[in-house]
Amino acid sequence: METRDSGSLPESARQAFEKVEAFERHKIEVQERGLPALQRLADNALGYTHQPHHIRRILLATYNGEAWPLDLTRLRRLDADLIADALTVIEWSTYADAELFEYLPDGDRFMQQLATIEREP
Repeated sequence: METRDSGSLPESARQAFEKVEAFERHKIEVQERGLPALQRLADNALGYTHQPHHIRRILLATYNGEAWPLDLTRLRRLDADLIADALTVIEWSTYADAELFEYLPDGDRFMQQLATIEREP
């Protein structure tokens, strides 16, 4: 990212510029953490214990939030490292250049597999 000399700007413009730069840095950090977090969640999503169930629901919410709305209490059911991954993935989904499933190998099929599991009685 190009750095500009903000020393000659009025104070309000300098503060706005700094906020934009901070946001851009944060966005880059989230994007860098996003794919590894998504991969860890995907690796844990196919089990049949309580945590994979909640991970599937979180991933499905990023895939199609209208069909799979996210109940935030699902986060409470996860271990701390998976909570951090879930929050990273949720945040990354707002910045990503593509749909998150597109970052996974055969991601659309994978998400359909998760949906099938979740529809089972």
